[in-house]
Amino acid sequence: MDQTLARKVNPKPRRKGNAYTVGAEDIYIFPLSESTNLFLQKVWNAFVNKMVSMTLPNGKPIFQYSIFESIQDKNLKIVASATHFRMKQVTDRIGLQSIEDFIRNTIPISIQDPGNLSARYLREAILSVEKKARPEVYFHSLDDERVHPNLKQLLTKTMNYAAGIPLFVKGFPIGMLWGIRRDNMSPEQEEEVRQQLYSLYDVVDFVISKEMGVKGDPYYARKNIEKSDLHSRAKHLFYTRGFGQDEPVTTIVFDSHTYQRSYRLDASFLIPSGDGYSVSLKRFEPKERNDTGKNLLLIPGFFCRRSVMDKVARELSLRHGYRVFSMDMRGRSRRTLPLFGIREGWTVDDFIQEDFPAVLNWIKENFPNEQLVVVGHSMGGMIPRFYCSAYEEIAKRKTNSPVPLTRPDELISGIVSITSPNFVRLQAQIPGLDILKMGLKLVPSKTISDFLFDLTSFSLQTTLPTVDLNKFFKFLLGLHSSLRAVSFDLHAKVVNLRDFVGYKQISPPEWYFLIEDIFCEESTKVVLQFLRSQLSQDRSFLSYDGTLDYTALQKNLQIPLFSVLGSVDKVVPSDTIENDLAALPHKKNKILSYEQGHLGIVFHMPVVKEMCSEIDSWIKGLDST
Repeated sequence: MDQTLARKVNPKPRRKGNAYTVGAEDIYIFPLSESTNLFLQKVWNAFVNKMVSMTLPNGKPIFQYSIFESIQDKNLKIVASATHFRMKQVTDRIGLQSIEDFIRNTIPISIQDPGNLSARYLREAILSVEKKARPEVYFHSLDDERVHPNLKQLLTKTMNYAAGIPLFVKGFPIGMLWGIRRDNMSPEQEEEVRQQLYSLYDVVDFVISKEMGVKGDPYYARKNIEKSDLHSRAKHLFYTRGFGQDEPVTTIVFDSHTYQRSYRLDASFLIPSGDGYSVSLKRFEPKERNDTGKNLLLIPGFFCRRSVMDKVARELSLRHGYRVFSMDMRGRSRRTLPLFGIREGWTVDDFIQEDFPAVLNWIKENFPNEQLVVVGHSMGGMIPRFYCSAYEEIAKRKTNSPVPLTRPDELISGIVSITSPNFVRLQAQIPGLDILKMGLKLVPSKTISDFLFDLTSFSLQTTLPTVDLNKFFKFLLGLHSSLRAVSFDLHAKVVNLRDFVGYKQISPPEWYFLIEDIFCEESTKVVLQFLRSQLSQDRSFLSYDGTLDYTALQKNLQIPLFSVLGSVDKVVPSDTIENDLAALPHKKNKILSYEQGHLGIVFHMPVVKEMCSEIDSWIKGLDST
């Protein structure tokens, strides 16, 4: 044999056996089953999306990049990637091809490759999971020479440090999830990341295990992963019999390492509210409650699900000790719709006169010795104000109401109204709207607005009972039908998403989650009620039939009101709120302003913390003389 060739032979190293102990190097990593791999392909983008959206307690993002290495046969391969930039691209629906090219160009690394650190960590993790422990979280400098060359060539100058955790489903490894950042982390930041990644590990295992069946839904798996609270860790899961519910309620007990408090989350209580519709309530129950004797009900605004109020809900419950209910009105989820489909849409009057009193009655029955403070954002603040001030008129008209109409003064001790108008007057410019308003000055406003209302009502309601946000902006502005094509340009002189959000600190991941999760469909009748208020010269918000002026009836409001304004809000300018509310006589009334826009006031964590502290102080002062 040629001696040169002989020297080049590199036989596989012999592994030394051990009589008893199993080490990480002994572990065999099985390929994913075909069914598991097919399901994960529809979900794994949620892993990297959630990773890149992680924040420190001060709200600053932790990672700029994230990758997921999946077990693919006998290799590990990068199959999903996210960056802040990429998430902005997703909302704009541009530039996705470059990400797909990046994924295709990544080279699989054999699980047997001695330089495959991720494979080594997966083997170590299998030993940990077998001992009923979570895997280790790994921190790395990417200048480390041990980083595999196939990965090294993908790194940019801003990819300097990484943190990763192996992911498991039903006790079996599925891959390695990495977050990558520019700057090193302090020991305190590493501990925060470790706690959040443990929570993410639990969420992925629980959600995928639950949904990865014959009737599993990848869409809900992605949503549940992406909107999970990583500042808390689930301890126990139960299916409970909640307060007269026919279907089981999902109850999870959490430990929050951010708030240093245990709490219980119930999702969701379903409350019938009329015509086959229901209201859905999510409950935050802290282990230690404060002594105010007050429950809180949070109501989201126009086009928004209750997720928009999650930061406020957690702050009020976990920092200040309130039992908090967060409300989804009819139409916000499939479970709130009639069993046999929608015959026609709903109105804001249905929110005010049926959904809201149904919840009041449910809370009164189940917590008879406690008072309620209602916290509403945008339209969610109009609902309790309009119900309380128009109660006598509503009671006279709805003698055959499908739900009992609880007297406001029997239960409600205060209302917190956040960027919530008395009438609608968008400050941002809408093409052609000024011309319409000029026309209204020449003829009786009711004549023109009623004509436009009837005309648009006829044209829309004959085609669809609900409208999503894409169609609303298209209808109102004549813009492109795709929501994600709506302009993000700060200088665009139209009502765009930046006007609607009004949140100057918003990050690309928050853009993504806002569009993907928080916005919902809405009834065309609700859209038309808001349109009529926008076109009206009367500074009023009317019932759908035009016979009830909710704005004018607000003079009857006898319940203390705390109104929070956004000084740069273009959707609800301050003058649509403060002048009327300042005239209300109650001595406990309060008005407070922050330099935020419409959604920023419930999104930007420093403002949320300060606002919730003010709300807590105001509530505690309600019973003082």
